This record gives sequence, structure tokens and C-alpha cells, in this order.
Amino acid sequence: MTLKTLLLGSATAFAVVGGAQAADLSVAEPVDYVRVCDAFGTGFWYIPGTDTCLAIHGYVQFDANFHDAMNVYYGGTHSATWDFVTEAGVNFTAKSMTEFGELTSYADFRGQSNNANCKGGGTGSYLAYLDSAYLQLGALKAGRYGSVYDYGGGYNWDWSDFDSDAGADQVSLSWAMSGFGVAIGIEDPRDRWGTDLGASYSMPNIVGAITASQANWDGQLSAGFAETSFGSGFGVQAAISLKLDAIAAGDALRLKAAWAQSETASFASSSAAPYAGGNVWSALASFQHFWTPQLSSAVSFDYQSIGAGTIVAAFTQWQAAANLVWAPVAGFSAGVEVGYTDPVSTAPAGTNGVWGGKVRLKRSF
Repeated sequence: MTLKTLLLGSATAFAVVGGAQAADLSVAEPVDYVRVCDAFGTGFWYIPGTDTCLAIHGYVQFDANFHDAMNVYYGGTHSATWDFVTEAGVNFTAKSMTEFGELTSYADFRGQSNNANCKGGGTGSYLAYLDSAYLQLGALKAGRYGSVYDYGGGYNWDWSDFDSDAGADQVSLSWAMSGFGVAIGIEDPRDRWGTDLGASYSMPNIVGAITASQANWDGQLSAGFAETSFGSGFGVQAAISLKLDAIAAGDALRLKAAWAQSETASFASSSAAPYAGGNVWSALASFQHFWTPQLSSAVSFDYQSIGAGTIVAAFTQWQAAANLVWAPVAGFSAGVEVGYTDPVSTAPAGTNGVWGGKVRLKRSF
């Protein structure tokens, strides 16, 4: 037997054995890994097997509230001058591109443990609830979300009670170009007026806004028309936010004012019932300053005026709030906030204002 013959025979034997072993191996299934989606910003990833991008965010928050006994700003009436409130939320955003534009769906679920003041629950209850949810395709948006009319409150956590701030089930259309936009919507009036809406109502709230978003500022001019059990009326609102990075990175100033007919007082003040008095107007100024990238403060001032009407006399009131927030790491903050609401000008002599404060711990993800 020659060396050449021996080598060829060995190679044939290895090939036979290798082929037999390969036949015994199962074929591995392909792995569909989750892929990062950067088409809509950070935090999105592709849902496996689809071209839809999903982002999940949320928070856990704990508040220790301090306030006047039997005169509680944060809700409820009890003799203690403190209480604890725990809240958590999670939201889902799904996006994809279509031939009709960007398709978005959004849902925000929240839950709160706040004893008798728990959202929708009784004493000792704990309830999860849907805060907002909507579908959006191009210019069309439908669901429950902040009103087209509203702009937002101050930079403080609380104490922005005199401005319009209503979520509603609604349908809206919006268009934007070169930083300017226009939006119009129709809302279910039950969400804004509640028991102040007559049982025989027939029309939705009609709201619209002109918006602007530029390098150093953004603003909105909005108007709304509605019908309540006290009659029909309208309101207008103007707001602007200025970026003041020249003072410190992240600094901002927000100014807002609104006016409404008494029949639709909520367009200018969430704390005034329709036809409680005459026409209503309110104003807000709020300033946020960063002492360092991790330490910030916000100061807000609100003013409200309700003219004399058929039910109550004219009155005015104001409130102020300030906080100090420390954010040592991304996604976590701890802070303290205090506020005071002056009694209405028509309150009996000796009536005290309402004060409150809180310590808050919050983790966002």
C-alpha cells in the first residue's frame, strides 16, 4: 500500500463519519433579535417581526404632604397636618411610517394610593386608571389627551390651579410648518363641564389654537366656544415660554393669561364654576432656574379675578409657590415645594389662607 493510497482512504473515512454526525444534528431555528429603532428618537425598538417601533416609559413617585389642619390644599379634610401619597405610571408609544404619514398610538396608565382621595376609589382603595390614550395618523388625532385649547401650567409640581387644564375625549386636526402650526378640535363637553352641562346638551366644545416653536421660545394663542347649562360663551388664552440659557442652561420663563365669559369660566380658570360670577380672567408667571446641572428651583405666581354676577360678588385671589429639586443621577430627583393661596377678597375678616408643602422622591425611566 502506497502512502498516497493510505491518505486517500483516511480522508474518505473522515468524510463518512463527519457526514453521519452532521445528519444527527438538528437544524437551529433563526433567532429574531430585538433591534434598536432610531427613526423616532431614543428609547424605541422594533417589535420583533414588524416594522413598528415601541417605547416604554414610566415613573414611581412618593409624596409626603404637609398642610393646614382641617384646611387641606391637597385634597380631603382631616385633623392631621400631614399625609403620604404614592403614585406610579407607565406609558407605551408605538410608531411606524405609512404612506399617509407617521402612525402613532399612545397609552398612559397610572395608579395612586391616597386613601379616601384615591382616584375613583373609597377609603383604603387602590385604583389604576387610564390617564390618556390616543391614535394619530398624520394630521388626525383622536382619543383622550390634553385639550387643544390648553397650554400647560407653571414649572412647579402643584399650585397652578387658576389656569385652564382639562383632558378630554376629542378629535383634532393639526398642521405645522417652519415652526408654526394651527390646530382645531371638537371635545366631549362632559369632560370639561361635568354637572354644569345640561342634560339636553347637543354640541361639542369647539377649540382651536395657533402655535409657534422657535429656537429660543414657543407660544400659543387659543380660543374655545362651548355651551353649558348656564348658556353659551367663549374664552381666549395666550401663552409664551422663553428659553433663558444665557442665564444658565435649562432656565426658562413662562407667561400666560386667559379671559372667558362667565358661562364658560373653565376656559380661564379651573377653580371657577360657570356663572359663579361675572367674566373671568387669570394670569400665570413661572420661572425655572438651574443653580447647577443637578440643582434647580421653580417659582410661580397665579392671579384670578371673577367679576360680579347673579350668584356671587366679585372677588380676586392669588397664590405663590417655590421649590428646590436635586437630581443627582439621571432619572431620579428629590425635592421640597411650598405654596400659599391667599383667601378670596370677599372672605370674612380673619379668614386664613391655605398653605401647603411637600417632599417628593421620584424615579423616572
